Amino acid sequence: MRITAAVLEQIDTQTVPHRITLEQIELDDPRDDEVLVRVISCGVCGTDRGCLHGVEPYPTPGVLGHEAAGVVEAVGRNVTRVHNGDRVMIGFPFCGRCYRCLRGEQRYCEKNRDLTFSGYRLDGSGGMRRRNGEELAGRFFQQSSWATHTVALEQQLARVPDSIELEMAGPYGCSISTGAGTVLNELRPEPGTSLAVFGAGNVGLAAVMAARLTSVEHIIVIDKVPERLALARELGATHTFHASSDTVEEIKELTRHRLDYAIEATNGANLVADAVAALGMRGTCAVVGGSSPSAKVTLKHADLLGHGKRLIGVMGGGGQTPAFLESLMALQGQGRFPLEKLVRFYDFADVNRAIDDSDAGITIKPILRMPA
Repeated sequence: MRITAAVLEQIDTQTVPHRITLEQIELDDPRDDEVLVRVISCGVCGTDRGCLHGVEPYPTPGVLGHEAAGVVEAVGRNVTRVHNGDRVMIGFPFCGRCYRCLRGEQRYCEKNRDLTFSGYRLDGSGGMRRRNGEELAGRFFQQSSWATHTVALEQQLARVPDSIELEMAGPYGCSISTGAGTVLNELRPEPGTSLAVFGAGNVGLAAVMAARLTSVEHIIVIDKVPERLALARELGATHTFHASSDTVEEIKELTRHRLDYAIEATNGANLVADAVAALGMRGTCAVVGGSSPSAKVTLKHADLLGHGKRLIGVMGGGGQTPAFLESLMALQGQGRFPLEKLVRFYDFADVNRAIDDSDAGITIKPILRMPA
């Protein structure tokens, strides 16, 4: 079928910025285990922007987008979980057959890299092409959903409850579930403990909303933007600090050197060393931020060994897909997870402005609305 997609012609270089244009392209029918989704909306995520700016590799020309929500319009003959007309959002892809998937750790699928960043299916095939026949890298996270329609794997779909607006659901597929899942699935803070979140972007604020659902005593947020710190307090932070050279000591004083958990959720600032230094004995730091894959962290040996601190990486919030996504959406429907306070909508034609506003920190979570 013919659809409209935001085609990435080239990534940023030292002399030329990235170039994205809306084009009419051809989309293949879904295969036996795939689903055709009419996209209603799709988030702009830090991972999309990382590919645009060359932080993460992605082939060009191609189509990005991996936080889609929409309506099922066709299903492959082996699909049983969803049906035509179902309201769905599209989460992380996973193979469902590897060692990690069979252990219930789908976010750590052994095929994760190929499924997310190759731009193609595992067999090397695509599914999007220009009208002149040129192949596009159109399987970003197996969805490439900066488009009016997309094809995704059945197992990465989650149903959207009637209690929330469909166009709000897409960001649960990556950034929001990353922050919330890090708290609820990986750290699982005990009653009376303390948690510090470094970075008040969409991932960090999702972690704050999740922490508010627990019995954590201190929810501390560190950022440089006063408006984001104010929003963090509205969402449940008990204390906020403007990021500075004194932040670590301020956290130690507040928690009496007993900070139990820290989340590094900055978009490139790489405050892992500060987050670890702020921890008390036996504290755990979860790294979820979007620094360059080649970025390095220098830590004091005594912090990890002598103080028993732990440093863990968290992919996409851990947990299972799509069950965890559906539980978060249900919480929003109950008014207990107010994602709407992070969101600003943009018309699909304004995709470049949405990207620029996100880069500049003007918008916390941009969501693209597709034309009817």
